[in-house]
Amino acid sequence: MTEKAARQASVACFDTMEPQETDASGTKTWVTRGGNFVVAVSRVKPGATLTRENNSDEYMVILPPGTHAVVRTGKGEVELGEDSLTIVPPGRSAITARTEGLIARIITNLATDLRDKAWNAATYADGAPELAPVEPWPDPVGGFKVRHYPLAPYADPNGERIQPRLFRSTNMMVNLFAHYHTRRDTTALSPHWHEDFEQASLTLHGTWIHHLRWPWNANLADWRPDNHDEIPTPSVIIIPANVVHTSRDVGAGESSLYDIFCPPRLDFASKPGFVINESEYPMPDLQTAKTVTKGTLLSWQKSA
Repeated sequence: MTEKAARQASVACFDTMEPQETDASGTKTWVTRGGNFVVAVSRVKPGATLTRENNSDEYMVILPPGTHAVVRTGKGEVELGEDSLTIVPPGRSAITARTEGLIARIITNLATDLRDKAWNAATYADGAPELAPVEPWPDPVGGFKVRHYPLAPYADPNGERIQPRLFRSTNMMVNLFAHYHTRRDTTALSPHWHEDFEQASLTLHGTWIHHLRWPWNANLADWRPDNHDEIPTPSVIIIPANVVHTSRDVGAGESSLYDIFCPPRLDFASKPGFVINESEYPMPDLQTAKTVTKGTLLSWQKSA
């Protein structure tokens, strides 16, 4: 833990707050930032287009079940099926919705236009010095291009309840868990914390409780109470570094959880076979590797 007080969490429940962008076609976009990244979630209709004129680095696009789109870059266009992840290369790109639904984009804080629009921008006025900086990892094999990953092949309907599905780029990592249809065992939770990076948890289905506990330091005025609020979906929470956390879904029906890390997690990336697209993205020098996640960890959460 740290003697400096951990910052407050940011929670955005999109359907109960005003969007940060509304374009001429009626597309609404909610923008939430962390110290190193931005999560932009758009509610779209067919034909709606989300454009990045000259994005500095790779970014990711999550399409939930039921949402289809196409991405156009300087190298052509790629159809994006539902329930998928897409990594978009640097430069100009445009994502056009084929259907009504939600489109989530995860972009580093180099996207200052989005970063500065975030509803919680003031939370990071100090620049988040407690976080490891985003230093790009080696370029992908075959160069930068659109990389599209349908998620269904990586979910086993007869498998374990918790099925992590990790992907990474040069600058971030996501864990797109297979959707849940039963509720989490409350005797098998995994409260843990990250020493030098944040976690964003994007939830698009169900109702969630993100249990949060802030560390104490010497200053009583810095202490915060635990938080166990129920959060509707679609929503996103930015969990600060050093805050103990564990999440569980509550209520009936299907639920989904997508965890976001920026930069990529070295502990996960260094586990052979754990990151699904590891063959496409070379590893950086591991000489400075360290354990940055601590607490009560499930087997899949532990370092190699």
